[in-house]
Amino acid sequence: MRERHNARAVLHALNIGIGQDFYTLRADQVDRLLAEADRVRYQKPRGANGSRGRYFHDSMQRRAR
Repeated sequence: MRERHNARAVLHALNIGIGQDFYTLRADQVDRLLAEADRVRYQKPRGANGSRGRYFHDSMQRRAR
C-alpha cells in the first residue's frame, strides 16, 4: 500500500498519468523520470532489452496500479 502511494505521488509529481505509455512522454518528462531513477539508484534488470528509463517507468506504473 505504501509503495503504491509513493509510486502514484512520484508519477503525479512528474506529470505522468497512471497507465500512460512511455513512448507518449515528452522529453522533459523523460529527463525528470531519469533524474528520479538516479535519485533512488534504480538499475534495470540484467539482460533487459530496453532503456533504463523505460524499465523504471514500467516499474513505477506497476507499483502505482
